[in-house]
Amino acid sequence: MQQVSKYMVLATDVAHIVLFHPDDLGHAEHWPIAWYAETFIYPVESAAGRLIAWCTGSDGVFKLRLTTGDLSERERAFSGPSFVFPYRVRHGRVFVDNSDGLPGVEKMTDPSASPELWFDLADGDYAVTVTAVEWEAEPGARDEGHETLPNYVVAFAPLDGRSIKPARRPPDLIGSRDALARDEPFVSRPYPPDPVDFTRLYPAFAAADVAPVGRAFESRGEAPVEATVPPGGDDFAVFDIRFVIAADLVPGAPAVLASCHGVRGRPQDEKVFSFKSEHVVEIVAVEGFCRNGDFSKPERHWIFGRRREPLPTDALATVKIAPRAFAEDGPARVDLVALKAHILADLEGGGVLGTRLAGVAGYEALWLAATEEADLFADWLLDHLPLSGRDRLAISLLPINDRFAALEQTYRAFRDDV
Repeated sequence: MQQVSKYMVLATDVAHIVLFHPDDLGHAEHWPIAWYAETFIYPVESAAGRLIAWCTGSDGVFKLRLTTGDLSERERAFSGPSFVFPYRVRHGRVFVDNSDGLPGVEKMTDPSASPELWFDLADGDYAVTVTAVEWEAEPGARDEGHETLPNYVVAFAPLDGRSIKPARRPPDLIGSRDALARDEPFVSRPYPPDPVDFTRLYPAFAAADVAPVGRAFESRGEAPVEATVPPGGDDFAVFDIRFVIAADLVPGAPAVLASCHGVRGRPQDEKVFSFKSEHVVEIVAVEGFCRNGDFSKPERHWIFGRRREPLPTDALATVKIAPRAFAEDGPARVDLVALKAHILADLEGGGVLGTRLAGVAGYEALWLAATEEADLFADWLLDHLPLSGRDRLAISLLPINDRFAALEQTYRAFRDDV
């Protein structure tokens, strides 16, 4: 078979390069940004021969040579780390991209508009070796008129029945002869939230979608969050304030202490505030209200005798809080393996949850299948079952066995009602 080669130049601002055909990834049309790099997604798509991806180590402009042959002597002399990927050509060609053209909610470009980034290949199964090249190390590499080596050589060879284990994530292929190819999953170590001062007052409001600790949620028009900002103050001050948010602002109600980490919305629309729940607390007392940024000294004339006046529309309540006590766990009553299998069958077979999640059902099924921790399974059910904010928070505070019993009951009721 005659060997063919093609040079390409590609810029990336996400430090990744991907190779695919859009017709193979239509199921990802509604998947979230950067889905290709998820450790529960990439091995599945790679093993199916639908996707090749690697990390360049930095943003920049990269020169590639795609070939059905091998490395040249010059390329081999300055070659760095390499990785072998399985891939199946189904449409007579493949597309090389910086991820902007991948199917998904963040798709920004149309692959058909970039003919220079397509590579023609006969249909079939291939072993694709991507090799990083330290082109700068070649003598004269930066001299005028010197034809530089590519950053990467992408070599297609017939698979010939070989079994190739997919990478756990898009591997690091850095253009250095001293570098190693790495595909170890990244370990996230989030900073613990700051401790809670239970001696002070906090601004508070009720929200319909309050989320459990560690989860994010949004609030639109439910409360004048800006009441915590002094007159003439910077609106970004809300990012430095902690809020008590609950389904009900009454003594004894469970609540979360949350930080605001985002705000969006056009000037003529109600703003949408994003919050992250940090601690579970209990409301001890509703002391008054705050506005104009002053919530350390509540306006006590809000309460006249035994009668509480309506909260002013330009103010937030102020509350005292205490630590929330947790109940002891009951015995295990749910077969988690069977429940998980049932949920996965629902997602993959268009059941009630699969229908509810629509275009992201496949994405969520892959995440759930790769998750082994019971707490994460419970969090997933809390996020995706049709629960009110009040019920979601209440169930999240139950011990794990009781929590799963309540979640299974909720799922069965949802399934039977549909």
